[in-house]
Amino acid sequence: MKLEQGKLLLIVCCSFSLWSLTACSATDQQNSSRETVTTTSQKQYQQALKDLNRGADHQAFERLKKVVTQNTATAQEKKLYNQLGRVLEIKKDLAAGNLTTAQANLADLEKVDQPDSLVKQITALKKELQASKLAKIYYQEIVTYYQAGKYAAAGGSYQALLDLSNKYQLVAAYQAKAAEYGNLISQRQSQSVASSTSAGSSSAASSNKTATNGYTNARSSKLISSEYAQKTGSSISSATNSQVSSVAESLSNDQVLEKFFKTSQIPQEAGDQYYVKQVNAQTYQIEIRHTSPSDSNVSNLKGMYQFEITTGKIAKLNEVTGNYVNIN
Repeated sequence: MKLEQGKLLLIVCCSFSLWSLTACSATDQQNSSRETVTTTSQKQYQQALKDLNRGADHQAFERLKKVVTQNTATAQEKKLYNQLGRVLEIKKDLAAGNLTTAQANLADLEKVDQPDSLVKQITALKKELQASKLAKIYYQEIVTYYQAGKYAAAGGSYQALLDLSNKYQLVAAYQAKAAEYGNLISQRQSQSVASSTSAGSSSAASSNKTATNGYTNARSSKLISSEYAQKTGSSISSATNSQVSSVAESLSNDQVLEKFFKTSQIPQEAGDQYYVKQVNAQTYQIEIRHTSPSDSNVSNLKGMYQFEITTGKIAKLNEVTGNYVNIN
């Protein structure tokens, strides 16, 4: 009897040991499988970051997509996948000119602070959005000003449009559309100067003389004219070059201009001249002028802006309506 019980106990122990070994083997295989999946997933994530660093965001997105669709992605990988999807949508909207939608989607990514490669992409998109907004505004101004016969303003907006980087698809498209207006504006301005010269008026002669001396923009400036009139009660046309220069120097503020250009992302072109007037404790008027590339006797108005230095809000004067329009 004891012998039979011993045999039975031995059989049970052997069976249990065999089951334990089988179970352990299965567990080891499962753990090994999980580790393999995790390792593969991590490699895909790290490779996606490398793709982002070299600007291949679409490739990074497709790489993470495989991990997500296989249900092996971590929370971190899913998050980056979703963010990259938003980035790609923003790029499509910018190229198509859907600036309002692009801006709303960018606002959703405002708090993203890592990984650095993604933050870099978002920063680049913000710059592209602002450049695209400026391009749209400048192009609309060119058409409106030309039709209204305000050729100095139309020429200024045209020059401002050409200053923007053509690496952005929408900017390049607006620059191409505006090319015909550039030629028309130059023709109109040349005709105007020729007409004044043939008339032989003293004002035309005075204009040519001051232009030769490099005061074309200053004498055409709205801010300088207004400031000179307030101080002397006379028109800027009767002022000497020295008097004009003195007023121009008083309407300068490098610190305000530095903040203005950083906030607005408006490019600075060699030959631009800036005049700054403080309106109140927080607001400044900034006038940007540049002589016409077709005639140095003509001053083009690239823009009259209002800049709230504490909030960073910037508005541009519409030369036809007289209203300021927000540009950022």
